[in-house]
Amino acid sequence: MNKLLGLFFCISISLTVLGTERTSVIKIPLGERNDYTSVIFEILENNKGGNIALEFEKGVYNFYPEKAAGRFVRVSNNDNGYKRIAFYLDGMQNVEIRGDKTEFLFHGSIVPFYINNCTDISISGINIDYDTSFIFEGLVIANNPAEKSIDLKLAEDIRYEIMGTRMFYMGYDWSQSLGQNIIFDPATNAPYYYTSKYLHHDWKRELIAEDMGNHTVRLSGFESTEVPPVGSIYIDKGPYKLNRMFPGIVLHSSSNINFSDMNIYMAGAMALIGENTEHVSMKKFNVRLREGSKRFISASADATHFVNCRGTIQFEDCIFENMLDDATNVHGTYMIVNEFMDDDCIAVQFGHLQQEGFLFTSKGDTLQLINRKSLLPVTRFVVKEAKSINDNYWIIRSETPLSKPDNSDQLAVENLTNAASLVMRRCTVRNNRARSLLISTHKPVLIEDNYFDSMMAGIIIAGDANSWFESGNVSDVIIRNNTFVNMGKGGEAPQSVLQISPEIPKSERERGYYHGKIIFENNLVKTFDSQVIYALSVKDLIIRNNTFVSTKDYKPIFNDLAFIDIQNCKNIEVQGNSFEGDHHKAEVSVIDCGYINLKKQKGFKEETVAKPNTFFYQQ
Repeated sequence: MNKLLGLFFCISISLTVLGTERTSVIKIPLGERNDYTSVIFEILENNKGGNIALEFEKGVYNFYPEKAAGRFVRVSNNDNGYKRIAFYLDGMQNVEIRGDKTEFLFHGSIVPFYINNCTDISISGINIDYDTSFIFEGLVIANNPAEKSIDLKLAEDIRYEIMGTRMFYMGYDWSQSLGQNIIFDPATNAPYYYTSKYLHHDWKRELIAEDMGNHTVRLSGFESTEVPPVGSIYIDKGPYKLNRMFPGIVLHSSSNINFSDMNIYMAGAMALIGENTEHVSMKKFNVRLREGSKRFISASADATHFVNCRGTIQFEDCIFENMLDDATNVHGTYMIVNEFMDDDCIAVQFGHLQQEGFLFTSKGDTLQLINRKSLLPVTRFVVKEAKSINDNYWIIRSETPLSKPDNSDQLAVENLTNAASLVMRRCTVRNNRARSLLISTHKPVLIEDNYFDSMMAGIIIAGDANSWFESGNVSDVIIRNNTFVNMGKGGEAPQSVLQISPEIPKSERERGYYHGKIIFENNLVKTFDSQVIYALSVKDLIIRNNTFVSTKDYKPIFNDLAFIDIQNCKNIEVQGNSFEGDHHKAEVSVIDCGYINLKKQKGFKEETVAKPNTFFYQQ
């Protein structure tokens, strides 16, 4: 037994045989220690190969950054940087971390889990929280529209100071200025209806802060249509590029990862981010508010996010609520082709800052060149050699010569090998900023028996090679037996329940179809606004046997849009759907499409109309 471990308390170690592996079961009792960071570090250091099971008692285990493993970590769609890590699993296999409703309480600038180049990792029965929220929250107790100011009564656990006119809120070992913001409604515990009216859009220009005493501050200088109303909750997560520093769980280049019976109550970035990882299972894996908590935010970004993963990403019986971004995003990455260096060699670079440092490809992967305007394929090739010159610049060599097209300055490249299937069943997404799901993978997708209630769109199936650079096209998507409630409450731009919106200019849309087959069937959609489905550039689109119900829960934000808007699609079936609304029938707008089968509709107009949504991508 390691001397450090034995110095503080007795850890029970036994051996069990699982298959052909001998597994050490290490029981970590809850003693009088205030910090378990060094204990975990020593256990992992002494068992680098793996084949261990860590068992934790019911209770609270504290972790602090001072004795945590330190690494510079590049994390896609989060903020790269030097991280202190409590559970640093590197090159390990067959590791179980088991709790009994055990709480891991983290203090300060520390990442709970970093799992790198591992196989067969299981975590269960664990709850993750931080002593202090990474989010600045306060109740609006007064406002002054003329002065563009609000007075905030801050949450009890918010520590702050004002230096000059700048507001800083802080935790155990960190301090953060104000930046990106939103307001929540305490009556619904969700983003405020039409919250875009109250956003301080120019977040690069900091609000002016004044201490009013008694844990009350005044913020002025809002660049918004209206100042946040009295009774709302002002939420701020800090400046862009500095507010995604502390993800809850990071998966890099690993396989067979299983999470079950877990709650993440707070993360200072994405709660779970997976890159280049194969087969991830989440059962009763929740990102949510602690019961009885006065906080409004669980994670400062997505609940889960998967980039260039493989195998199957599976969700079952999960709850994702009150995070400041999507429940999940499953996608690949487009890199911009910088130049053709030889007939078998290209130089490429990332298009988005938060992709830099990402492991894009390896020898043997199949890549595809696409036209950045049409998003359509140009050619495929197998990687002979790939070299990362720096965080933003790669040189990739093909096994066979590449024909340099005339429009070589308009190309991007995606990794077809690193694409994952997605299965999501019986999950709940609610009270979060942004969307429920973003899907951009050419492998099969099944989304069924879920409940969605988000501020923006329900399910986005997009693709772009000019802004977020998230690939790729879908080929086989089934969305069935789900319930969608009042999506698109945020305002600013229309957000459809099903939003198929690849960024393809009008001049390129006749060249082909970006997405393959998408089925939307047997869903219940309760909506207060005018449009529920927007679809662009789909080869086979089936919308059938859905029940659409118009609610009066909110006043419509975007009037006079077609209920279903279909553009530049090939084969369309809209059949057996019903609409229950007041004094009007639902419209189906169709333009520049091929075969259309519209029949057996209830509450719909019999003939299609031509009324395309002008808010979406129209270049």
